[in-house]
Amino acid sequence: MPEEIVFEDTEEDYPVTKEIIYQGILLSVLVQPTEEGVGFVVQRVYSSNPAVYLREELQPGSVLRLNLP
Repeated sequence: MPEEIVFEDTEEDYPVTKEIIYQGILLSVLVQPTEEGVGFVVQRVYSSNPAVYLREELQPGSVLRLNLP
């Protein structure tokens, strides 16, 4: 079987997952390039504060748009 068929998926096809600190809260996010900069799709929130989970901008699937240099 040719290598091209076996290894046709490259790492570029997989989403990049990062852990970032946003307003003092640790988040697991998917990195998404946007026209304005970089967008982060919230995947998971790491916090012991229950009020953090009620914040609308931190709900799973929400996009955080940040302008990074």
